[in-house]
Amino acid sequence: MRRAVVVGAGLAGLATAVAAADRGVAVTVLEKGDLAGGAASFSGGQVWVAANHLEAAQGIQDDLGDAERYVRAVGASHPELIDDAALHRWLTEAPRAARYFEDAGAVTWEIIPDYPDYYQDAPGSRPTGRYLTAAYDARRLGPWRERLRVSPHFPVGTTYAEILGAGLRASAFGAAREADDLSREDRLTFGTGVVAGFLAAAVERGVDILLEHAAVGLCVDDGRVTGVVAQTPDGARRILDGDVVIATSGYDWDDELAHDFLGLKPADRGSVAPRTLTGDGIRLARQAGGAVVEIPANRVPVQVGYPVDGYPGFQVAREHSLPHTFVVDRSGRRFCDDAVYWEIVKKTLQPGSPHLPCFMIWDSRHHRRYGLGPTPPGGTYPPEVVSSAPTLRELGTVLGIDGEALAATAARFSAAVASGHDPEFGRGTNTTWQRFQGDPTQQPHPNLGPVDEPPFFGMRLTMVSTGIGLTGIAVDPDGQVLTADGAPVAGLHAAGAAAAFTSSGTAYNSGFSLSRAITLGLLVAERL
Repeated sequence: MRRAVVVGAGLAGLATAVAAADRGVAVTVLEKGDLAGGAASFSGGQVWVAANHLEAAQGIQDDLGDAERYVRAVGASHPELIDDAALHRWLTEAPRAARYFEDAGAVTWEIIPDYPDYYQDAPGSRPTGRYLTAAYDARRLGPWRERLRVSPHFPVGTTYAEILGAGLRASAFGAAREADDLSREDRLTFGTGVVAGFLAAAVERGVDILLEHAAVGLCVDDGRVTGVVAQTPDGARRILDGDVVIATSGYDWDDELAHDFLGLKPADRGSVAPRTLTGDGIRLARQAGGAVVEIPANRVPVQVGYPVDGYPGFQVAREHSLPHTFVVDRSGRRFCDDAVYWEIVKKTLQPGSPHLPCFMIWDSRHHRRYGLGPTPPGGTYPPEVVSSAPTLRELGTVLGIDGEALAATAARFSAAVASGHDPEFGRGTNTTWQRFQGDPTQQPHPNLGPVDEPPFFGMRLTMVSTGIGLTGIAVDPDGQVLTADGAPVAGLHAAGAAAAFTSSGTAYNSGFSLSRAITLGLLVAERL
């Protein structure tokens, strides 16, 4: 019997295992952590699939030509980083993968209602239909229910339909749930809900999932990968034979790789992904001669955030998109459309950027209305994270930035946005962010409001990774690992975020990563 060892029990690893088991392959999944689910379980569970079967059933018009135009437009800064064959393969096979895993019983998809592509002004975008997600009844997991990661970042048990009407912002996560046939505890949603069905499907097929087993080396015989060396929970070494599929995620928690690929020191970065993400897949592939494709740091979907108590230790900042706030660097001046996280990241992670570190500044109205992550509106901010002062000049002194320039920035910003426009940087012009990251009750604009009511608040922003590094292992369109000269590494494959995003280059849209996870999972399984 053909055997395969899958490294990583996230969505890509479990999808590969399910599809390979369906083809008669004996599959063992190695998971370094003590829980299954990986970074996908912590995610929003958005799976971007253009021209999918649910759109067709609901009469939503879409086509792959428009999807390609959209990806190319979003990745236009570095078109040379898009592998045309990989792009076509992903776009054409993702609908088949979505349908395959639904037919296999691993997932029951639903379209996230009225959720648009990030860049609504880009050619080929769609206002709804391409985002799939799923819920799952936790009771069906049996003993694996306690071995599945549950997201600390999303209100698992609540659905997108229940929160989107209020805007996708921190305060919206308190929206009341509608009654249904499952309790909040039994209904798994967001990334946790998507992964749960794949985990159950793998278990049902007899896939051997070994938790707390770290892959520490590859077995190579005459240039062919023939197995994995695993470290067991008791510290012993164990060799597992078979073709190898690397399905780990990013390098978020590895200081060396984060510095190499993002140029960030530990003081300036964090992650919302599980702490098991330490670049193991990249190191394994390199052992067998696998190459790495690098995506520019300022195009990686790093977000901005801040430290919080509890696991994993960081929170993505949604509040910078709301009214009565802006972002500055040490000069006390704004430098981008600071409602949109990737605009901040493009500027701060550019080599030699003068904008790192950067700071979120807000006033008392923002404090009263929105709070900050776990801090409720009007609540007391953690003093180790947030500073406060009666004037902007004094706040600047506390934060170590130019207070005079900060006061002038606030005066200029407040005068302009009072009429609903930001002529300097176009804050609030992204239509998706207007609807889903703003305050729909704010007039005249959901993302704009003066910053002029004392006391004032500020905090240094952290660059927060999400498990999606874009940089990763070089693969062909079907997930075969490649050397630096493009030759295949026999017996070695990669899927999910471990594989470089050559199918989309510098383009990124939420849902691309999980879409590639299921697509490469199916393609690799078929190759096995």
